[in-house]
Amino acid sequence: MDFPRSGGGASGGPLSDGGGGSAETTTDGGHVLVVDDDEAFANTVKLWLEAAWDVTLAHDGDEAVEQYGPHIDVVLLDRRMPTMAGDEALPKIREQEGDACIAMMTAVDPEWDIVEMDFDMYLTKPLDREDLIDAVEELFTWTRYARETRALFKLSSKIGTLEKRYSEEELQGDERYEKLIAERERIQQTAREEMNELSPQELKEFMQLIDDAES
Repeated sequence: MDFPRSGGGASGGPLSDGGGGSAETTTDGGHVLVVDDDEAFANTVKLWLEAAWDVTLAHDGDEAVEQYGPHIDVVLLDRRMPTMAGDEALPKIREQEGDACIAMMTAVDPEWDIVEMDFDMYLTKPLDREDLIDAVEELFTWTRYARETRALFKLSSKIGTLEKRYSEEELQGDERYEKLIAERERIQQTAREEMNELSPQELKEFMQLIDDAES
């Protein structure tokens, strides 16, 4: 299992409170693809993010698949859209060349169907500026890690989403939930030797990422 890749991936830069620049403004922070059929909301998200990151907009799943590529680091993907919904676009994006972290950004409350969905984070609308920026910064941090290591963040995020949605009684003994817990434990065991090679500060930062993913 590989830990942070030196020079790999983009890093999330600090975001000023001032208004963002134009769509053509180039930043050093990386590239976000925002996918939402609500054009007003998508434009608002773009304004929130573009001071720190390049932002591309798409307004349905078909357009998202067309716009996606190796240059994209983070995708914010709505679930309910005309033509092609986010649920359908997600696997099509994963099939393409690229290695972005993908967050579902939706008003749809998570149900058990998310267990089989290949996203990294689940964001439930309404979202304010601070919460969204924090989430995007966290996703950019994840892009510094290899895919295998990111699976630990992804599982922790999915488990945390389910724990917020369902009561302890509903989760206890559920085969789907137990499978996620077991898979996370397997990856943690695999990572244990590599984690021992991290410096105390690196280990602290890594464990904080896992805690953040679950919250």
